[in-house]
Amino acid sequence: MKISAIIFALLLSPFSFLLSSPHPYPPNWDKLQNNEGWELVKETDRVNVYSKQLPDSPIPALKAEIISDVKMELLADAAWLVEKSTEVFPNAYIIDAGVYYRRSDTSYTAYQVFDVPFLSPRLYQFNSIRLGNSIHWVRTDTVSAKLNPDRKLLPPVNFGSWEITHEAEKSILTYRICTDPGGDIPHWIVSQANQRYLPQMLEDIEAFAGSKFPHAP
Repeated sequence: MKISAIIFALLLSPFSFLLSSPHPYPPNWDKLQNNEGWELVKETDRVNVYSKQLPDSPIPALKAEIISDVKMELLADAAWLVEKSTEVFPNAYIIDAGVYYRRSDTSYTAYQVFDVPFLSPRLYQFNSIRLGNSIHWVRTDTVSAKLNPDRKLLPPVNFGSWEITHEAEKSILTYRICTDPGGDIPHWIVSQANQRYLPQMLEDIEAFAGSKFPHAP
């Protein structure tokens, strides 16, 4: 077969929308991941939420942490199940989620649809990689427009991570996010809403991991 024919066949493949590097990090990724400059903005019985401003978004980035008895590997497994997002995060207003393409067991391009009351639905499309018990995701703009037939609003900023560490026989689950849902929502409303649902989100993933894999060693 000629090279030109091979290239033509690849362009017709169902995954030809993946046109660029699968996981380019944004310039301020390291600022999101480091522990400098975070300010405590919300504290519940189990979850602490911190914020700091990054140049990428007018909405402050957030970091949320919970200490758990659930094994760290199980928490990471639950966070990686993006196609089960509606089950893992029943209180996060996710109405649909799935994987467009799996490059490997530790890399995929996926989506989540958020339908928050009184707002237009948002379609988040992102590349994710898993590095042991850490998961990184970054918004992607290389998927075909055909994957958004209803023309849902695409948030202009979305990158973050799950990180699970171990200390004194406990798991420490840390969630970091820098996002801007776009549209005409006042930024302070978005910031307050994020601070409100993040604690519940961490407790939900803990509950899912503990119940989904109850007999894990």
